[in-house]
Amino acid sequence: MSIQKILSHVAASKALLGLPMRKVPSPPGAALAIFFILSLAAPTAWAANDDPLETVNRGTHEFNRVIDKLLFRPLAATYVTITPKFVRTGVNNFFSNLDDVRVGLNHLAQLELNDAANDFGRLLLNSTVGVGGLIDVADTVGLEKNREDFGKTLAHYGVDSGPYVVLPFFGPSTLRDAFGLGVDSLAEPLRQLDHVPSRNSLAGTEAVDYRSNLLLFDDLVIGDSYLFLKDAYLQQREYVVNGEYPDLAFEDF
Repeated sequence: MSIQKILSHVAASKALLGLPMRKVPSPPGAALAIFFILSLAAPTAWAANDDPLETVNRGTHEFNRVIDKLLFRPLAATYVTITPKFVRTGVNNFFSNLDDVRVGLNHLAQLELNDAANDFGRLLLNSTVGVGGLIDVADTVGLEKNREDFGKTLAHYGVDSGPYVVLPFFGPSTLRDAFGLGVDSLAEPLRQLDHVPSRNSLAGTEAVDYRSNLLLFDDLVIGDSYLFLKDAYLQQREYVVNGEYPDLAFEDF
């Protein structure tokens, strides 16, 4: 493979590592139930095998691939094709603004008060001056977007990631992050909407918006897609937990 192509893959991979953890509104019971079921597995087995749930994970991975191929990817591609860029930017900003609630609460849980002030300052400014979050005014005045989730909060307090797990619809995760996903969903502002059709429509729009941001990375998946996505996810989590990009193995590309 040429040096230019290698560098292209590396640049795109680093961009992928910078994306936030997948977040699609859902009842927290699902992720919490998966956490407690998986926690029954013997910890000694985890130590002996870095992927003790591989057989189940691969089955779930294939299920997710089919759903993505038949539903989410076509919807995301159509959305990008027919929706003007400025509209997509506004939609992305809107959901990013709602996400600052979760981010701010996790910073508070970690006693990162300056970051929490930044998060809630963004929320206040973008929700008012930014027309309900459609315009990211906060970024222009130095209040940068942070990425935070309860899985990282648990890591902050020394909780081990546990085994790798693939969740139905949600995709790559770990035992710790599966639990964190359920807790984070409790802070999801969309859950406060009493009008079910509006809540579901917004949740669906958020899922399509998220998937549309990943379309550029589809061509990066090479070889065994299960192993590729597993490694990409675990590297991404290593990055958000430790704040550093992991070393990229050039021979893998």
